[in-house]
Order: sequence, then C-alpha cells, then structure tokens
Amino acid sequence: MRNSTSLMVASLVALASFMTPPAMLAAENHESNSHEEGNSHENDLRPTGRGNHTRETARAVPSGAVVSGNGINFHNGSVLHSVNLYYIWYGTWPQASKDILTHFASNIGGSPYFAINTTYGDATANVPNAVTFVASHTDTGTSTALSDANILTIVQNAIASGDLGPADPNGLYMLLTGPGVTATSGFLTQYCGWHDWGAYNGTNIQYSFVGNATGSHLTSCVAQTSSPNGDAAIDGMVSVMAHELEETATDPRGAGWYDTKGEENGDKCAWTFGTTYTAPNGSKANMTLGPAGNQRNYLIQQNWLNAGGGSCVLSYTTSPDFNATVSGAQTVAPGGTSGNYTVTASAINGFTGAISWKVTPPLGITATPSTLSGNSATFTLAATVNLSPGTYAIPITATANNGALTHTVNASLVVSAPTFSVTITPSSATVTRPASGTTTATFTVKVNPVGGFTSSVNLSVSGAGTGFTPSLGSASVAPGSSTTLKVTVSSAARRTTRTVTVFGTAGGTSHSASANVTVQ
Repeated sequence: MRNSTSLMVASLVALASFMTPPAMLAAENHESNSHEEGNSHENDLRPTGRGNHTRETARAVPSGAVVSGNGINFHNGSVLHSVNLYYIWYGTWPQASKDILTHFASNIGGSPYFAINTTYGDATANVPNAVTFVASHTDTGTSTALSDANILTIVQNAIASGDLGPADPNGLYMLLTGPGVTATSGFLTQYCGWHDWGAYNGTNIQYSFVGNATGSHLTSCVAQTSSPNGDAAIDGMVSVMAHELEETATDPRGAGWYDTKGEENGDKCAWTFGTTYTAPNGSKANMTLGPAGNQRNYLIQQNWLNAGGGSCVLSYTTSPDFNATVSGAQTVAPGGTSGNYTVTASAINGFTGAISWKVTPPLGITATPSTLSGNSATFTLAATVNLSPGTYAIPITATANNGALTHTVNASLVVSAPTFSVTITPSSATVTRPASGTTTATFTVKVNPVGGFTSSVNLSVSGAGTGFTPSLGSASVAPGSSTTLKVTVSSAARRTTRTVTVFGTAGGTSHSASANVTVQ
C-alpha cells in the first residue's frame, strides 16, 4: 500500500492492447490486502489497475472462460451501486477534443455497452446501467512529465478546488492529459491508462489516469489513425476511458471482480473490438452513442460478460430485442450507377417481432426503396449529378413492436468526383497475315463521361511489335465522343494473339481499355 498525506493509495489498475501482440512486458506487483480476508479465491493474482497495456505489450485475449463459471471471480469486496464520473482536464485542451469526451461521458450510461457491467454485483446489488457525468475541473498545469505522486496531487487539488463538489465515494475522478503530457511510470511504453483508489479527507474515492497519445507513439494507444470523430488520439482515449470506467465500476477498491491472472473485466477484452462498421469518414466504428440528432460513432473495446460462461461482447440485454446492421460502404459517381445495400436484423433473447425499416437520405441522394420490411432487406443509393464528392452517412431506422423498439444504423455512401471510362468495340478481331503489303483491323474507341465529367481526355496506345502497328485517329477526345483505333499488320508480323491497350488521361485521372488482335 502507498500512502499520501491525504490520499491513501491501495492499488493501481490499467489497460491492455488492440491487436494481439506477441508478448507483454512482465512484472505486476500483486500485494495481499486486508480486503481479501475470507476470500474463496485467495490464490488469484491481485490486479494492479494497470492492465490497460499499450498495443505492443498486451496479452493475448482468451476466447472464452479461463476458469470455471464465467471466467472471472468475486473477491468479497464491493462494486459501485451508482457511478458518477468527473473529468480533470490537465494541460492544453482544444474545445473540439473536450466536446468528444464530454459527449462520451454524457451518453455511455444507459447504453447496451455499459449494460454489460450489470452482470457484476456484490452482496448488496449489481452495478446499474447508469453513469452520471457530474462536473469537470481545468488544471492548465506546469509539468509535461507527471509522476504517480504528481497525479495524486492533481486529483487532490481538483477536489479541493470545489469545482467538483464534495468528495464522492461513488465517483471516478478521471485525470485526462492534453497533448505533450506524459506519465513517467510507463505511459505509451507499458500502459495507456490506469485506475486506482484512495481516500480524501476520510471519504473513499476512485480515480484514474488516461493520457493523450498524440505524437510519434500514437499507435501505441490507438486502434486506427483515421477515427470516427476525426481525432485519432481522442478517439483512442475514449476506448481507454471505457476500459477504466468499467473496471472501476466492477472492482473499485481491489476486492471486486478479477480472474486468476489478476485481469479485470476490461483487461480480458482489451484491444478487441467485435463487429465493426464503416463510419461516414471511412474509419471503423462499432457503436453509436447519444440520442437522435446528437449521436457520435465510436470504436470502443469489448467488455467481459459475466454470464453464459463469459465472453467478450459489445452489448448486453435481458429483454427480447434485435441488433440492426447494414452492409459496407459503396462508391458511386454523381449521376452514375447505384450502390447496393442489405440491412439485417438479428434476434436477441428470443425476439420474434416484425421489423420495418426507413431509409432517410439527405438532399441529393436517392434511396430505392426508402421503406422496407423483414429481418433482411435490400435497397440502393444513388447520387444526383450535381452532388459534391464526399462520404455521406445515410440514417436507417429499424422499428418493431409498434415503435417500442427502435435502432438506427448508418449506411455509408462514398460519392466520387466526376470521372470517365474508356471502351473499345469490338473487343477482339482476327486478321490474316498478308504475303506482302499490309492489312488493317479497325476498332472504335469511346470516352464515356461519368457523373457530369466534362474535360477532354488525352489518348495513347500500347502493344506495338514487329509488323504490328496500332494507331489512333485522334490523340484527344471530348467526353461522349469517339475516335478510331487501327491496327496495321504486315507480312513481318508473328502469327499470334496480341493485346492492344488504349490509355485515357485527364488531369490526375487515368483509365484504360484493351482489345485482342489475332494474326493467323
């Protein structure tokens, strides 16, 4: 146990990694503690609170229960029966970054994801599916390298400031550092975050550290460099924060829930993300949080379900319900072909209701049809000729039980810039090699505009050989127009089949088409 003048620290708990890296840096200190007396799992290793390792140092994640039951054990302590969240902004924080993290804190409670924690309880009650974001405190700070002792002092000072109200025994005080601030005990090299507990003026509290990985070590603590909210470091912090939040709720003071290896629920699923979908900006996400009109996409690690033998999952419910999904992004040109999509509903807990779907595209995008029904249905999305290039999120609402159950997913439509294609007709020809002189095969080359393309296209041709000479009637063709391709064959040509390719280039865009000529 470590001691501070007014904040006594008993244990530390951290995060694991995204992919399944080869090995983990060793050495966690699993001390015995008086909280464990009478514990039927006294041989289980104690958690350190620092199982939230970087991607490079994470353990391989089990695919199912690692011990009897659900793969995780109760150690006769307690869980949180109400969960209150406090932010301490340390360092420099752009408002856009704060907005993302505040949205997460305001909407994680009550979600199917946080409901996983309701499978954990103690002798009194289970963890509720509720998180209250109470308040935040700003500390611009003077240090860019924080020791563990510094972190304790910052938490202490934040509570003492009065910005966060009285010390809260049901609170998690989350110290969030801005870009350029590190923690000297192993941030970015051993962990991405951790949680701990102590006491402030006689009141038990929980607190955690989560750092901003912006910089050369970004990929140590983020799953992808392109992220759903356009800020890879902040989106990466969200997953780490979820990890620390769920571990604090189920093991707030080191005698709650963890397995024989000292891994808490978040540790057991670190850097695994389950089923993902493509967010509007092309990155990967696996859940949407927030009410209609104020939703954000997130990529958050799975959590360990303490039921059914135990497993890593993204959501939990005991009532009949369904999951709604939509197939991946499609790319179309303005005024061009349509993208094909499939929506699918998967039953949860014996759900049997009829499902209706409504596709609500923005102006400039057409859905056909826009209303559907059934557990699986298909539709298309097309862009009008004047729609600007970009990636569009198309809301699809699935409704059942007369509106009692509603889920929304987003189809991703990528609208490309206007372009063109090149075609050659016919696609092949056969000529007889002459005994003397030459003979000619003639083709038509057409430039086809796609999505309102208007620029002239420069043409070139390849495939020439001895006695075999392709040539174009024009080196530049307007969209929608054609020119001739002639292949002249002399007595010197080999009897074989050769490929002639016409290349079209306009600006930085190139397309080609080919035809075969057989000399017999």
